[in-house]
Amino acid sequence: MPHGGPAVRDSEEWDWWAQFLADRGYAVVQPNYRGSTGFGTAFLEKGKGEWGLKMQDDLNDAVAHLAKAGIADPKRVCVVGASYGGYAALRAAQRDGSLYRCAVSYAGVADLGHLARFDSRSLYGKSARAYLKEKAPDFKAVFPINFPQQFSAPVLLVHGKKDLRVPVAQSREMAEKLRKAGKPVDYVEQAEGDHHFSREQDRLQFLQLLEAFLKKHNPA
Repeated sequence: MPHGGPAVRDSEEWDWWAQFLADRGYAVVQPNYRGSTGFGTAFLEKGKGEWGLKMQDDLNDAVAHLAKAGIADPKRVCVVGASYGGYAALRAAQRDGSLYRCAVSYAGVADLGHLARFDSRSLYGKSARAYLKEKAPDFKAVFPINFPQQFSAPVLLVHGKKDLRVPVAQSREMAEKLRKAGKPVDYVEQAEGDHHFSREQDRLQFLQLLEAFLKKHNPA
């Protein structure tokens, strides 16, 4: 369950997603991959230019570590995330589908070029684009919307129509491309949903969708 950001980090505190999944019988790992904060500047800067590359390798390494420790079955792993974590889930399904049985993306970034154009309309648009180019110099090469035919794991996409950080068009277009490529995808839009699950109703609906999807593709 990779965190969003990506320049934030997960810690040992209450997390309703993780707690829900643990309650349903899943082992949950929240890896602080390179580029996460709280581990020093050098670790943070290891994320430069590594979106979809070594940052993804770190997620795969977490799975391998848990498998070696006997905590996880490497043949029964699903990746779940939101925002950047949603991107990481989509990238995993596209790039490393042999390692994951399914992927779930809430408000995930599927097309960084589209996000950069969206951000360009904001007050800090130029600096936002420069930041994104620093993290992923080649937008096309590492963004899953460009490779729908490469997906080899079923995907659940959920996105709020009132998301002001990652436009709902990201998931709409990703779902459309996956369908055209004949790939298994479930897509749900939340009419009042935003980027942060501000409404209880949206959180509850998402957990219900998540549970049903996992029961189908990766039961505990």
